Amino acid sequence: MKNTPLISLRRFVLAVGAAVAFCAYAVPAADDAQANPVPAIGQNAEGQKAFDPVKKGPRVLFVGNSITLHSPRPQIGWTNNWGMAASARDKDYVHLLQKKIAAVRPDAHCCLLQVANTFERAFFKKDWSCERNFKRAREFKPDVIVFFFGANVPKTYNAGTMSPAPARTFGEALDAFRTYLDPEGQAFVLISQGFYIRPKLDAEKVALAKKHGDVFVNMEDIRARKDAHGRFNHPGDLGMELIAERFWQHIEKRVRDVRR
Repeated sequence: MKNTPLISLRRFVLAVGAAVAFCAYAVPAADDAQANPVPAIGQNAEGQKAFDPVKKGPRVLFVGNSITLHSPRPQIGWTNNWGMAASARDKDYVHLLQKKIAAVRPDAHCCLLQVANTFERAFFKKDWSCERNFKRAREFKPDVIVFFFGANVPKTYNAGTMSPAPARTFGEALDAFRTYLDPEGQAFVLISQGFYIRPKLDAEKVALAKKHGDVFVNMEDIRARKDAHGRFNHPGDLGMELIAERFWQHIEKRVRDVRR
């Protein structure tokens, strides 16, 4: 992947593997700010890159869905390769945070892991495993992890009507995922509400954050703002800016203080 144009940090995608498939796209009702009209299937083509082990600064891992990264999908009208639905690469929340991180720690690494298909649409299956999907991310050995996803979890899970019954809960899977990425328990972890209102997921995230002493990031004020929503009902430029600022409030001190 090309170097990030706005800062000196390199940006990498870790294990995003997704099958390319055609999915119909439907525009949500104008007053439904909580509808996610973009299918998880085919969001990103497979791509894995190595990071530069020479740098000794903090390693920040962003774990998310299409808001974190969505590759071009012309059939739905999206031709960009960055977080949906920022108007430019340097305006999605990952790049906005990279700029802030680089300003205080130019020796830092920033990587992302897109999990729309490998977690959101798969955690409830019997054969799902962290080892199969996230080995490269574990090898990154992040000092800071930002979990920001949930929109592509089937609504039947949220409603408690999934059939067959899920092999594990979202919270149980996220717990296993978190521990897999940070086996020594040294990382500073944010577990964030998603951009869409999912009470069941939020409750499980809160419980997990309390269990591990992680930071639960409240997004209720941001996701309730209509002006924070842009194309495809994803965060527009303002929404991305607000999200980046919210995360930065929590990670700035750790990013400054990490010494390897």
